[in-house]
Amino acid sequence: MSAQARRRSVPAALGLPARGLAGVVAVLALLAALPARAGTTDTLPAGAFLLDTSYVIALTDKQFDRNRREVSLIEPIKRYEAGGGWQGTLRARPTVDMRMFVTQLLYGITDRWVAGVVVPVAVETTIVPNLDWTPGDWNSSLGRPYSEKDFWEWAGSLGQPKPAATWRGNVWTPADLVLASRYRLPETDVMRRLGLRWAVMVQAALPTGREVDPEEVIDIGTSGWWLHNFGDLELHLAADWRLRDAAGVDRLTVGIEAWYAWLRTKTLQTPTGAKNPLLLTYSPYVGDTHEVDGGDWQAARLTVDVVPLIGPTFGTWMTKGSVAAAAAFPPLLSLNLSYDCIYLQPTVWTSHDPIWSDERARYWGEGYKHAFAATVTLSLMRLGAPLQLYVRQRSLDIVAGQNMRPANATAFGVRLLAKFW
Repeated sequence: MSAQARRRSVPAALGLPARGLAGVVAVLALLAALPARAGTTDTLPAGAFLLDTSYVIALTDKQFDRNRREVSLIEPIKRYEAGGGWQGTLRARPTVDMRMFVTQLLYGITDRWVAGVVVPVAVETTIVPNLDWTPGDWNSSLGRPYSEKDFWEWAGSLGQPKPAATWRGNVWTPADLVLASRYRLPETDVMRRLGLRWAVMVQAALPTGREVDPEEVIDIGTSGWWLHNFGDLELHLAADWRLRDAAGVDRLTVGIEAWYAWLRTKTLQTPTGAKNPLLLTYSPYVGDTHEVDGGDWQAARLTVDVVPLIGPTFGTWMTKGSVAAAAAFPPLLSLNLSYDCIYLQPTVWTSHDPIWSDERARYWGEGYKHAFAATVTLSLMRLGAPLQLYVRQRSLDIVAGQNMRPANATAFGVRLLAKFW
């Protein structure tokens, strides 16, 4: 049998287009939120360390298509008899629950220059496919419509198992490690009088995350490509304006940030069908490997920081009893609101079979993400403890995106600041 004929016969045997159930590994891209961000131009004092650890819960159960409509992560799959009527429709409404610990360590090289490392680790991922079957036309040989049980029994007779009701994986699995550095540029006299600051930042991701098992129907990796939250290399330019009160506290800060994220082309193993012969037998016509260019991003962010409560200020061991020095610490309670608009360039698949590649690229065309986030931070530094506690909520489905999978993430975090010299 020719490779082209095999390409058509295998998916057709189950009535599954190449973008069907097997595509679950390609559409469950999950945005696991990174730690709550500080101000767009903030840096640490020279010699200071900041350790930030957060527990992130990220959930998704839908995608926005090219028309910005909310649809399931997997399209309904209609089954037809060979040359006959409608057997039924296989539906899935997958839900994805990813739990992560994200730790970042920052160090102030100078008062204007800070560098750090971000270490995300997946605690566990749970995917529930929620399969369902809509019966089709009356089948005269059965004396009833084709049932879901009939369908999977037939598939099983050909060596294709039914996907599990629940998939769990990525237990304590590292994701891509991120290195970052920010430099706050010198201000002019006019900028200082107006309360304006600006900074540049560079970050790079190292490929330490897990890729999916190509032979599994349901799976999700922990590399940047699967988390879809950061690029392999990013360049940021940010500026903010600060309104300071008589006590020297920045009561209101408005920031803007623009960045470009480059995503490298990945070479992935093509499924051979060893575990799922009717769903994932692609290598004979696609090739042993194929390439995926995730498409670069251009993005902009608007942030607003408000200080509703400065709180009491004490001279403690941290300031050697000086109340004036403690007044330079962050206020007791602060609120950060942000909006991100991210343009996604199309994802391109390259393989020996251009039809197979186009079928995947058609559902990962150019698009947009609209991300809204709110962070509440409680700082205990003015009270004598070098700790900050925060909770952050980030949502990507408040405004419909395009060709993207929104994940809503909640992060609970703690920051510890220290200076040893």
